Amino acid sequence: MPIKYHYAWIIVFVTFLTFLAVQGARLSFGAFVEPWEKDFSMNRGTISLISTLSFIIYGISQPIIGRLVDKLGPRMILSISTFLVGLSFILTSFVNHPWQLFILYGIVISVGVGGASNVAATVVVTNWFNEKRGLAFGIMEAGFGAGQMLLVPGSLILIQWFDWKLTVVILGLLLMVIVFPVILLFLRNHPGEMGLSPMGGFIKAEAESDQ
Repeated sequence: MPIKYHYAWIIVFVTFLTFLAVQGARLSFGAFVEPWEKDFSMNRGTISLISTLSFIIYGISQPIIGRLVDKLGPRMILSISTFLVGLSFILTSFVNHPWQLFILYGIVISVGVGGASNVAATVVVTNWFNEKRGLAFGIMEAGFGAGQMLLVPGSLILIQWFDWKLTVVILGLLLMVIVFPVILLFLRNHPGEMGLSPMGGFIKAEAESDQ
């Protein structure tokens, strides 16, 4: 007998892939510390300031991203954010001065990572699941760990084989050429956009609305 599956699992896979690529690329920051120290004559403290600025911008962006998700939908926010992060990584290969790293990585990439985060992904998974929601969230969150496990050592290997500039280009192309199109093609904000009902149907959602 053919195996039946719900399209909601495709949604979970897309959010997992997005987290793996975007958050994994972000967590690969440590792989570039030593090359940046050599190329830009930066000390470890200055590079740490870039990371600190990144976390601050990421935190500030979250309520703003949440408001944009309400207006534009999670699919739009996730796709634009992924493309922005990918483009910014490629532009990082043209950096010649430390202040450019502060702008690109500390600010622009951090805003993009803030968009491709739990704020948008949680909304879309919630829309698609009225049962097995905990499992769906667990798979989605596993993208963080998978990204760290794959892209951080992967970045270190690429830096050793080539250099840090080609490595950031490869990371950027991964996001722009692979992940961005997958989000556009397969992610949908609501099951109704495909004439489907959420996983588990509408019974639970209707019961919650009556309370």
